[in-house]
Amino acid sequence: MDAPRSKTVAPEPLESERPSATPAAPLVLPNAGGIPALPASSPHLTAAAKDYDVGAPVGPTPAMDFWEALYGRRSVRKFKGEAVPRELIDQVMHAGIWAPSSCNYQMWDLVAVDDPTVNAKLAALSSQMGNAPVNIVVSYGRDFSEEGWANVQSASALIQNMSLAAHVLGLGTFWITQMGDREKVRELVGLPYDRLVIAVIAVGFPKFAAKGGPKRRPLSVVAHYNHYAGKPIPSSTDPAHWSRDDLATYQRARVLNGLRHNKPRPWETRALLAMLERFVPDGRAELAAGDANAKRWLDVLPCTGILTERMSRERRGWRFDAVERTQDVCDFVAERTSPRAGTFLWPVPESAQGQGEPVPEAYDLVTCLFRVENLPPRDRPALFRALARWVKPGGSVIVGFVNRRSFHDWTEKLRARRGGPRGVEYVLSPDPNIGPFESLAPTEVEALAREAGLAVVERIGLQAVPQTEEIEFRARNFGARARSIANFAGGALGLVDRLGFVRSRWGRFQFVKLTRPSSR
Repeated sequence: MDAPRSKTVAPEPLESERPSATPAAPLVLPNAGGIPALPASSPHLTAAAKDYDVGAPVGPTPAMDFWEALYGRRSVRKFKGEAVPRELIDQVMHAGIWAPSSCNYQMWDLVAVDDPTVNAKLAALSSQMGNAPVNIVVSYGRDFSEEGWANVQSASALIQNMSLAAHVLGLGTFWITQMGDREKVRELVGLPYDRLVIAVIAVGFPKFAAKGGPKRRPLSVVAHYNHYAGKPIPSSTDPAHWSRDDLATYQRARVLNGLRHNKPRPWETRALLAMLERFVPDGRAELAAGDANAKRWLDVLPCTGILTERMSRERRGWRFDAVERTQDVCDFVAERTSPRAGTFLWPVPESAQGQGEPVPEAYDLVTCLFRVENLPPRDRPALFRALARWVKPGGSVIVGFVNRRSFHDWTEKLRARRGGPRGVEYVLSPDPNIGPFESLAPTEVEALAREAGLAVVERIGLQAVPQTEEIEFRARNFGARARSIANFAGGALGLVDRLGFVRSRWGRFQFVKLTRPSSR
């Protein structure tokens, strides 16, 4: 005879588990063909479901074609101030935990911060965490699945799921890796030490409708079958490790995909304006005599065109042209000037030999600002010979560069010692970064000029010490005490910067005015 079966009696729920007498009204969004919620009678909803997740949605799941979601998602940097309902946040995180993870460990823990007070503390660690009403801190087991960075890979898959889900729900996200001190982030949200903070995801309603997405490197360039057949872009910050083609590829990608929104830093703009005031007349008198009499200005290798745009606004009496390595980058620069600048290529690629017009050799002024430092040393003499060829006899060439004798290199070393990001994307250079970069000695630049047949007219140095705005910017992710010390030191050093001979010798930004002798 079979033994009598014992009854399973459900335990009395804890007080904290009892439903509220007046539950909050849930957010109502139609599923509209999305993932159907499991019915109350579903066999999956057993007592054991408390111990594992069966994939039932926890919030709205509006329908969207997968490919539309994949190709339509955008990184959002500006959000509306309105709060995000927690039902939506829960669904975003729920989508995340259904990502694959190494060995299916699922050692992730998420903290969604929607408390303005806590978010303000996060923003004090990194300004990037101060833009959205919600910051989701993503962590993973510190000592789990470290081989091959599997812990980071697992968390990254979760983040991608969350980003796509947020887009489907009408939210925007921004994947933040520059969090300042990740251990302070962890402590601030109460995560234990054995959780490693991988990233923070800013979440909110987008302030503006997304436009067309950034251009992507073509699949034919990045994808290969069975054996790699491409040429990787170097990660070294040393220009000697880069070829002309490497620079062209990198800068094209940076301009077309990531740098169009960048603006020059205030201290750099101030240096540029000081140079214009010293070296370049406004040209309005010649323009008033007729467009044919307007002076011609060629800006060489402007890359993003940020400085070109500002110079064309400040000196409206000049007619601008630009010369770059690739046509699409040159066109991007030309669109930033009014009237639209003419465009030329240098060096002319083999595929374009015999096409288009060569760079005219008839400019009143040729400028090359903070681009010599970007070139491999072997290519610098050719650049200076081209500058000398393009300026007409008696015309001027202005070369701007970062001084090796200045504080610039020390700043880069200190940043590296503090554990700052490494790699070419983060090398310290006038903003925005355009690839490898090394500071130059004034004697090097003047020697290159003389070898090309250019005569030195005058050189000025600016900003021998970090400017107040730069100190505030560089120290924005420091602790309060460190920021105070940095600001105090900057104020004291500012007194030294008033001395002309100090700026001339040790100023970070150097501008040398050259001329092509008429008798050459």
